[in-house]
Amino acid sequence: MAEPPISDAAVKKTTGKGWTEWRTALDLWATELPHKDIARRVKDQYGLSGWWAQAVTGGWEIMTGRRDAHEMPQGFQATASKTIAADEPLVRAAIVEPSVFSGWAPAGGLEITTENPGKPVNARWLGPEGGRVVFRLTAAGDKTQLAVDHERLSDGDTCERMKTAWRAALAALKARLEA
Repeated sequence: MAEPPISDAAVKKTTGKGWTEWRTALDLWATELPHKDIARRVKDQYGLSGWWAQAVTGGWEIMTGRRDAHEMPQGFQATASKTIAADEPLVRAAIVEPSVFSGWAPAGGLEITTENPGKPVNARWLGPEGGRVVFRLTAAGDKTQLAVDHERLSDGDTCERMKTAWRAALAALKARLEA
């Protein structure tokens, strides 16, 4: 049995049930339903937020082998995040300025598709892995939380490779900006 990406303690703290309890509950009625119907029923029947209903449904699907970890409707998604002791405009510039981006990011390159102050930066990934990359920046005083979602990857192996690459890249960016 594959493990869901959210810990048992975290899911229990927020939803009142651990993964074993969720597995037992959903096994009774969810096996023939599509994802969206399961998530809707979990939300309505158990009073969870939309996000937690999706998380419980996805975790159950992973535990039952209906989908792989990090698999989304449009492919796999690699994620990474880092808090950097630099203000948000500086971190944003490190993403949108090609000469700076190439100095810390994984090999591949970006084509920025949308970039507006205070909003996520969206881009098309130009490396052989393809896909879409979303950079979410959250300012917190003199620090910035940077989360990267590399979406629409073709398979689990590519997802794991890109997750490792983005984590290393964010560590390099942190070192560069905090130096």
